[in-house]
Amino acid sequence: MNLDFMLLKTTSSAAVRGERHKEQILERQKAQELEQAMLSERELNPYWKDGGTGLPPEKDETASVKKVTVVEDAGLSWLRKSYQRMKEQAEREKRNFEEIVAERYGSMEIFQSRLDEAEKVASRKENYYGSGRWKKPDYSESEKEKKERYMKKETRGEDARN
Repeated sequence: MNLDFMLLKTTSSAAVRGERHKEQILERQKAQELEQAMLSERELNPYWKDGGTGLPPEKDETASVKKVTVVEDAGLSWLRKSYQRMKEQAEREKRNFEEIVAERYGSMEIFQSRLDEAEKVASRKENYYGSGRWKKPDYSESEKEKKERYMKKETRGEDARN
C-alpha cells in the first residue's frame, strides 16, 4: 500500500481567503506608496499636499444636490442664491450679514423688497401655468347647442342616405 496521498498539502477555503486578503492589503499599500511618490513637496494645491484627493471636502452631502429651477421665475432663484452666498461670505469673513447686504444692495430693506417682488411674480406665473392654460376650454351653452344641432344634422343626413 502506498501512502503518497498523505504527503499532499491540503488547504482550507479560510486559508485561501486569508492569503487573498493579505495580497489585497499589499496591493493597496503599493498604490498608496506610488501616489505619495508622485506628489511633490512643492505642491501648491493644499488638498493634494496632505495626501488628499485634490478636491475640497464636502461639508453636507444633501446641499450638493442641485435644485431644479424655473426659467422664468422673475429672478427669484438668482436672489435666493445671492442670499446664500452673502450668508456664506459673512460666516467666512466673520462680518455682520447686514453689512454685506448693504454693500451689494444698498440696504437690507431694498434686498428684502426685491425678494418679495420676485416671489410674488413667480407665484403668479406658477398659478398661471398651473391653472390649466393648456387645457381645452369648456364650451359655453350656446356653443354646446350649436354643436348638438350640427351633430343632429349629421345624423339626419346619414339616415336620409340609407
